[in-house]
Amino acid sequence: MKSATIACRVTGVFLLCVSTAATSGELFADSVKSTALGRDLQFTVYLPDGYADAKDKFPVVYLLHGAGDDEYQWPRQLGAVETLDGLIRRGLMRPTVAIMPSAGPRSWWADGASEKAQTALIAELLPYVERRFKVMTERSGRSVGGLSMGGYGALNLALQYPEKFCAAGIISPAIYDPLPPETSASRKTPQFMRDGQFDPDTWKALNYPAHLEKYTQGSTRVPMWIVSGDHDFLGIAVMSAQLYWRILKIQPKQAELRIVDGDHEAMTFRDALPDALQYMDRQCLKGVEPAH
Repeated sequence: MKSATIACRVTGVFLLCVSTAATSGELFADSVKSTALGRDLQFTVYLPDGYADAKDKFPVVYLLHGAGDDEYQWPRQLGAVETLDGLIRRGLMRPTVAIMPSAGPRSWWADGASEKAQTALIAELLPYVERRFKVMTERSGRSVGGLSMGGYGALNLALQYPEKFCAAGIISPAIYDPLPPETSASRKTPQFMRDGQFDPDTWKALNYPAHLEKYTQGSTRVPMWIVSGDHDFLGIAVMSAQLYWRILKIQPKQAELRIVDGDHEAMTFRDALPDALQYMDRQCLKGVEPAH
């Protein structure tokens, strides 16, 4: 849609006002019935300006929220709509549909001990989105990103389903190896519990190192943009560097790491989003190089 803005300045004794046209996307809520979860999977949808009249299909990016939040974290707290609008308007990324889902505040986007959030996303949300919206159904048109718990989820999805995603944006990922700190929300979620207690074996079985061998043996690579704040109080800067080193050895030309000034906080996540979106869009545009 288009919205008019008025820019005014004083010239001598006159007030000169000029109307400028600004493009902006549309945001609304939707849901899909999930058998895997036993309830609806809620999500918000960003449709870029021009979507309604377009004949071609759009690339789609899935943005996963952090622990304790929901499908509104990205658009309401972290400026996702404004970021997408700005990047698209300036020609820094293609017009793109963004899907911001929630499988619950403590899903960890995993098929864990209590429910199958990963199955809900892959087997139920993706097919629904591709039926419902004008989005590309080829791998080259589908990317995934996330912050904290969502970074954990985006990474695991990229490693376990590389045939589905052309790039991943891993923002402040809660990927503690070997185990999360006592302050991590992961220690209090049923997804990683057995008999009412946090279970280290369940955590290790679901965390990304458990998926690296199979990913390495495959031929498909997912380019990854990894970013963390240097003052992250959960130690995620170290975890991000460790992840980068492991991925770099698998795909030397398809991994980037940025350690930026910031903590595990909203401003770090917000500031990381533009670069992550541009990286994913560029990688998906040019395609993935053959594995070496």
